[in-house]
Amino acid sequence: MNTFGRHFRVTTFGESHGPALGAVIDGCPAGVTLTETHIQRALDRRRPGQSSLTTPRNEGDRVEILSGVFEEKTLGTPIACIVRNQNQRSADYSALKEVDRPGHADAVWRERYKHRDHRGGGRTSGRETLSRVIGGSIGEAFLERELANFSVVAWVSRVADIEAGQPGMIDRATVDAHPTRCPDAAVNERISARILEAKEKGDSLGGSIDVRVIGVPVGIGEPVFHKLKAVLAGGLASIGAVTGVVWGSPDIDERLQMEGTSFHGDKDVYGGVQGGLANGHPLFLRVLFKPPATLLDHAKGGRHDPCILPRAVPVVESMVSMGLADLYLSFLSLPHRA
Repeated sequence: MNTFGRHFRVTTFGESHGPALGAVIDGCPAGVTLTETHIQRALDRRRPGQSSLTTPRNEGDRVEILSGVFEEKTLGTPIACIVRNQNQRSADYSALKEVDRPGHADAVWRERYKHRDHRGGGRTSGRETLSRVIGGSIGEAFLERELANFSVVAWVSRVADIEAGQPGMIDRATVDAHPTRCPDAAVNERISARILEAKEKGDSLGGSIDVRVIGVPVGIGEPVFHKLKAVLAGGLASIGAVTGVVWGSPDIDERLQMEGTSFHGDKDVYGGVQGGLANGHPLFLRVLFKPPATLLDHAKGGRHDPCILPRAVPVVESMVSMGLADLYLSFLSLPHRA
């Protein structure tokens, strides 16, 4: 399936080296203020070539809104957006047409579809995530209209064995102040040096991204199969390099060693969710990323991120916004909301 959501539905399309990628958003209510500039700000935070820590592929990722918006407001009809690829170097992948790269999805895609686009990974490329950022930026615009003080902020909390301290209440400007997107000034330079070292060797690094959401009303989510944590974890797990999602307070690992009488003494330990529903406290979760699979000569010769965490921050925020927009529309349809 290429569609996420039941009420706020985001369908993504396109390949890394095709003419364009994009998204169709269906279910966004009418009257939400939306411009290409709003979406572009989100895409600029994800685009390649931001610093020496990321892939040098030079893409402006300029978004075009094709439908669903008139006079800077949504119409309630499908919103179609595209980003045209401008800097493909498909010839770089000619040698991989019949070779399955270790750690990639080449072999399983070949087995399932019997035909695949080998250029840059095609549909399995991390470039597909720009479509999610389009959907997330529109979901966020809707939620900001509906919910006072709503915000989603993610940041890099660990790269390899370098762990950052937990920040206070921060905003995206603070996160974006350094190319690592880690708000802990004490470890930024160490993280940068470690990523550049891995890049030079043709190696890669994983780590984690933390997310904090405020302004989610009590009761958002559903009690059984579409619990708040299930919808968000499912969306986040669909990001290619994600290997796990952990709910709870930042020190959840230590708290899990407690007895129940101690564990349940602080509602913040639940990460903002109880019984599948938002409990009014800030949502907190940690997303775990494996090291990118492009290594050694392939990494040195191509255009790849040695660590995707800095560019994955807006992707994580987008999946959270898409999931919350979907659950909020479900919440509005409940009988008690009539």
